[in-house]
Amino acid sequence: MDGERAGTSPECAGCRERDARIAELQRRLADVERKLEQVTRDTQRQTAKFPRRKLIPPEQHQTPGRKPGHDGAFRAIPKTVDRTIDVPCRKCPECRVTLVEPQTRELFQTDIPPITPQVTKFVVHGGTCPCCGKYRQGRHEEQITDPTPVVTNVLGPRVLAMAADWKHRLGIVYRKITELFDTCFGLSVSPGALSRAEIRFARRALPTYEWLIEALRQAGVVHADETGWRISRRNAWLWVFASKDITIYAIRFSRGHEVPADLLGQDFSGVLIVDGLASYDVLECVKGRCVGHILRRARGLTESDALPQSDRDHVESLITLLKTALDTAARRDEWAESTYSRKRAQIERAFDDWITPSDHRHADVKRLAKHLRHHRHEWLLFLYDPEIPATNNHGERQIRPAVILRKLGSCHRHILHALAHDITASLTTTCMGSCAGG
Repeated sequence: MDGERAGTSPECAGCRERDARIAELQRRLADVERKLEQVTRDTQRQTAKFPRRKLIPPEQHQTPGRKPGHDGAFRAIPKTVDRTIDVPCRKCPECRVTLVEPQTRELFQTDIPPITPQVTKFVVHGGTCPCCGKYRQGRHEEQITDPTPVVTNVLGPRVLAMAADWKHRLGIVYRKITELFDTCFGLSVSPGALSRAEIRFARRALPTYEWLIEALRQAGVVHADETGWRISRRNAWLWVFASKDITIYAIRFSRGHEVPADLLGQDFSGVLIVDGLASYDVLECVKGRCVGHILRRARGLTESDALPQSDRDHVESLITLLKTALDTAARRDEWAESTYSRKRAQIERAFDDWITPSDHRHADVKRLAKHLRHHRHEWLLFLYDPEIPATNNHGERQIRPAVILRKLGSCHRHILHALAHDITASLTTTCMGSCAGG
């Protein structure tokens, strides 16, 4: 009683726990205020500061470019030459004296020839059948449509295919594509014509799109990712499912498990590589979780000022463990099977020790450990099968063109254009991937 009247704090366990909690909250509040101040200051800049995370210590930074003394790199000599130009030089252009010890050197120059649009006129003959009374007309293999009293001038298949590839694979909007056609080829095209042609192409390519979905369901490893989208005023999501050879895009109004279940089917027996979205949890197929997402999450925790030093060291040990697992999987062919199995077992034991529940950790560290523990058998599958990747980088790379297109040209005003995007983007990306692989 005398100590309390004198102003001294009681020494009970509850008060000490309360004081520790208050100190932790004060540290977190200071961290949030510091970040808020930084964000507010950056928004007032004429040019916002580019955020760069300090993942590599300054002493380990490498200078750009090749090392001094490396072998020279030049363009390879072309295998075929289309034309040869002789460039004579017999006298010095300044002294006007005949040159001695003549030499000859060769220079190969590769360029694109001037391209001008080629207009083809089809004279289509036809007539009325006396039996059925229907009008019949001829059709050439290079025609993309039949002439009618309204349709007399159309764009050719190369123009339409190039525009579709530029938009859906490279992320260039139709407005910019029309400028490219006008500047490079002298071809006048309207964005609306390309948009309507895309819908017509999607109708014809729908059976091929469905066949690609069936082929994707037979793949051994499929990557999945999703991003936000909009159709008119409604929120939607763009999903991507990509194997080594096939990429499928699907825009849906749902972000639930029914979308991957519908695209992959009930009989999918491969491995699905995903991130931390909870919609994938209810799927019955084998799933592999992206280690890269955990590494980024762990690095974010180590950069937080609210994390005590003991918890920061604990999280850094997880980063070291995951890096060791990635390095071990990359060097599996360098070791004997027994050596590799022993190293793999050591990593498994260390991972189990890290995710063991503990009441002495920070709340954020507990949530991370709980997440890892909930998907315990989905993180280290890459240690057992070399065909299973450790990250979802392939899915993120395949969804990147759609994200760029969303930033540059918004999304879609009508659901027909969204469905056309699904089909066209899937076909162009799959075809280019097959060409690159071949």
